[in-house]
Amino acid sequence: MAPGTVKITRKHFLRWSPTTGGGGGEKRSLGVLTTLWSIFFCIRVCVCVCSSLVSDHCCTKMRYLLFLVLIFCDETVYGIHNTDENSAFHDFKLIRINPETEGSVRYLRSLYEDPSPYELDFWQPPTHIGAIVDLTVAPSDAPRFVKDLESKNINYIVAVNDLSKAIENERGSDAFYNPVAGFAYDKYNSLDEIHSEMKRLKKEYPTMITLIDIGQSHENRTLLVMKITGKRNPLGSKISMWIDGGIHAREWISPATAMYMAHELILGYENDATVAKLMDHIDFYILPVMNPDGYEYSREKNRMWRKNRSPAKCHRQTFSTVCCSGVDLNRNFDWFWASTGSSSDPCHDTYHGSSAFSEPESQAVRDFLEQNTPEAFISLHSYSQMWLIPYGHRKQSYPQDYHTGLRPLALRATKALYELYGTKYQVGTGADLMYEASGGSHDWAKGQLKVPYAYLIELRPKNTMMGHGFLLPEREIVPTGLETFESIKVVADELVAQFVEPVIRAKMSTTSRPSIPPYRRGYSIIDTTTTEPEDTLTDRRTTVVPSTVSTTTTVAPTTTTTVTTTKTTEEPTTTTPTTTTTTTEAPTTTTETTTVPPTTTTTVTESTTTTTVTQETTTTLSPEDATATVVLPTETYPPGTEEVSTIRPDEETEEVRVIEETSAPVKCLDYGDYCRLWGVLQLCYRDQVSKLCPKTCDSRCAFVN
Repeated sequence: MAPGTVKITRKHFLRWSPTTGGGGGEKRSLGVLTTLWSIFFCIRVCVCVCSSLVSDHCCTKMRYLLFLVLIFCDETVYGIHNTDENSAFHDFKLIRINPETEGSVRYLRSLYEDPSPYELDFWQPPTHIGAIVDLTVAPSDAPRFVKDLESKNINYIVAVNDLSKAIENERGSDAFYNPVAGFAYDKYNSLDEIHSEMKRLKKEYPTMITLIDIGQSHENRTLLVMKITGKRNPLGSKISMWIDGGIHAREWISPATAMYMAHELILGYENDATVAKLMDHIDFYILPVMNPDGYEYSREKNRMWRKNRSPAKCHRQTFSTVCCSGVDLNRNFDWFWASTGSSSDPCHDTYHGSSAFSEPESQAVRDFLEQNTPEAFISLHSYSQMWLIPYGHRKQSYPQDYHTGLRPLALRATKALYELYGTKYQVGTGADLMYEASGGSHDWAKGQLKVPYAYLIELRPKNTMMGHGFLLPEREIVPTGLETFESIKVVADELVAQFVEPVIRAKMSTTSRPSIPPYRRGYSIIDTTTTEPEDTLTDRRTTVVPSTVSTTTTVAPTTTTTVTTTKTTEEPTTTTPTTTTTTTEAPTTTTETTTVPPTTTTTVTESTTTTTVTQETTTTLSPEDATATVVLPTETYPPGTEEVSTIRPDEETEEVRVIEETSAPVKCLDYGDYCRLWGVLQLCYRDQVSKLCPKTCDSRCAFVN
């Protein structure tokens, strides 16, 4: 049965027609009851007159007719329902109009906003002069509507002569599908097929994918979100990006693109370093179908259905009561709700609902995002090839960061999109580029939820005289998905640069180097240890440095610290040691200074490739000292095998020549953009990373200014 036709029986007296303003809406009219009761009243009057003027035989016939009318009325009242026949759109016309005057725009806008004498469905509503207007018209109204356009000198073309054939051509041949494990990413799949693929991906990639049931629709279908993330989590927590599709049922390219982006993320993690970097820092939350009831209804009943499937709401008209179902979910969010660009008529395609968040689908998204607020929000729509920025409720209404953040990033994203296939997108607010519309999800995300980057993307095709409109052929799913994914990567990269890299820099500046001895050129590394205190002096460690020797002696319960300072003069050379001894005892403290003749002299000679410097140091050792251990390592960094010599207090040490081991010079310079990140991820053990990033990986570079 073609859309707009009615099945009239004795029990089901019904008038059905698409909604004013389009979208394949449904109406249940009770106006016929008014007419029937009028007929009943007239017949009753005639019966009264007949009783007094004509024969009883005539009156008997009139009474019998009245009885039939009453039965018909009674059964009509209880039999009103919608037949829900599939709308095949045979002989429906797609009219494409180019308004060139303000009068033409006003006339078309009156047809869109007010009750229309024609059965019209606006795909692209009238906005301004030169903006293409797409609408479909029923075959019964097409001749009169076209004559009306011609009488007003409005230019138009019949883009599609039979909408049912265009719907058939939208689907490709099974021979061209390339299914992946039974799911074809290059076709328009049903809701069950989409959810089955999400569950298969979860089973195949359990560490990367999490499925989240965020709520139920009016008809108890699941709003299933797929969380995709990388296997690594270098910072312990991640930022997030939200992507939803299918908020309007007839925009089939939207869920298909959302699924294709999920496909690219999963495959790219193992094959693309850029994607891997993004996924290691970003959680991607993807809701392919936000309006599951409407999406399935558009597949099974009415291809041009737009709204969700909320129960029918009835309202009185002049001579009838009309009942219509469905709410436009993208007019149901709490951002200047019901102020502009939406309708209070339940039969209109942009009906905003009884209140903000009146629908379970919008409530589920709101509740989830309030608990998991992302850094980026992207809603996929079709069609027009536009990248829309908040706010859309009023012209020239912009967030504070519109010119400094939102628009520059949108321009970079659309540039990356263009570079793949040459697809051009317009950038701006919906109010400036098209029409004012309040209650949009991306406006709410930016205005109420304070998401830094919120966008609405109108996908292919462009709104031109030769476009396909909502009936984009399946052969364009893959290029649409690929080019959109390029733009999404640009947005994700900006999130990493703005919210992740500052954290990495801060972490690198506060994170200490590995606990290894510092590298000092030309110096011997002396190992100093402390033993358990005993009643008598048991051990002493002496640290020998070029000009100062520090000796620490531990005696229980008395601690003595001896500091020896050597003063050297030229010709003749004399050495005058001065020893200061500080003795601390509980509960009193005694400080004394004693000068002791030198008993042992240790001479350390340093040799380098260019100069040789000889330094003399006098070390004072008390007669009570048992031994003094001097460690002279063969390698300066890191510490290796050590040679130990025991110096007796009454012996004179021999002259020891320490030659610094020279190694190949190191250029402290990083040759990669991600060396800092690799350092934080502790990947310097890899040969390729250490070669590319000596400044980050070679600890000797830490002491080079």
